[in-house]
Amino acid sequence: MIKVGIGKDSHKFGSNKPLILGGIEIPSEQGFESHSDGDVVLHALFNAISSALGGGSIGYYYPNDDSSNYNKVSKEFFEKIYELLKQNNYKVCNISITIEAKQPKLEPHFPAMRKSIADICETDINSVGITATTGEGLTAFGKGEGIQVIAMVSLIQC
Repeated sequence: MIKVGIGKDSHKFGSNKPLILGGIEIPSEQGFESHSDGDVVLHALFNAISSALGGGSIGYYYPNDDSSNYNKVSKEFFEKIYELLKQNNYKVCNISITIEAKQPKLEPHFPAMRKSIADICETDINSVGITATTGEGLTAFGKGEGIQVIAMVSLIQC
């Protein structure tokens, strides 16, 4: 049995936190306004996996009003989703990620991001694809105000 899920997340810039995407730090003058580290790539991926399993969004499992989630490293969120994956006898088969951002330039970081995501999701690096777009400046993300990510994942029953 194969299941497919789609997830989305976005954050606006506006803090002096490090910019974390896909589990790695990206050189940038500003980070996200967020309760956790704000890793929109991992948050969208979490939502995609949870959606495929019939679960809730990341905020359902890790509410913003829970102070223990403040400044949490997004990689830690995957403990919950992997518990659900294993309970349902699934594993990650393929991941597709699209990032909409004007800044910073992300493509040079894609190899490190793909490796990080593959490691987090316990899958092969060749099963992780990442693309980026500026959206031609038509949205807040294309104008450089933040970053939006859409993730799609396929799961296969073990």
